[in-house]
Amino acid sequence: MSSTRSETLTGTVDIRFPEYDAPPPGPAGIFREWWDTAARLGVREPKALALATVDGRGHPSTRIVAVNEVTDEGLVFATHLNSQKGRELAGNPWASGLLYWRETSQQISVSGSVEIIGPEVADAKWLERPLFTHAASVTSRQSEELLDMAAFQAEVARLADAGPLPRPETYVACLLRFDAVEFWANGENRVHQRLRYDRNGDGYAVRRLQP
Repeated sequence: MSSTRSETLTGTVDIRFPEYDAPPPGPAGIFREWWDTAARLGVREPKALALATVDGRGHPSTRIVAVNEVTDEGLVFATHLNSQKGRELAGNPWASGLLYWRETSQQISVSGSVEIIGPEVADAKWLERPLFTHAASVTSRQSEELLDMAAFQAEVARLADAGPLPRPETYVACLLRFDAVEFWANGENRVHQRLRYDRNGDGYAVRRLQP
């Protein structure tokens, strides 16, 4: 990689970003294009979203979740209602997420309201999960204190022998809306390309940002 490319990033694949010069009216199409390209080029974790929520004191917490689906309205992910993020979203249904792909030196940040979507979506996402994850997910009271690992593992093993398990009521699908989306592409001599969308009524205001 040229020394003029970046002082900190190590990506080695140059990605075309024609939408920077001719932005479409909304962010969903660019998101899908970048997401599909990342998977095609072998980005190791293209679905890994660092999701930040805040508690009642305004203190943030962050964790990695998997993006299950990209829609025209936003990103679908799954969680348990009794998890820390589930509790925090119940109190403040607003979140911010970041996808960073080292291999291509790209970032996408998404901020917006979060809403629980229909149980039929949660059912579908549950059935899409590998079967071996069901037992641990049913057993876990996510984010609560673990007092006895041996007992926890024994219950997981017992349920694992039962085959497919029904979706727990606490397991839900959520939509992180595209209220604000920024696409960031690494550029020569630190002249990065930043394209930001902000929801404006039924559409979006779009602008390029300085590096």
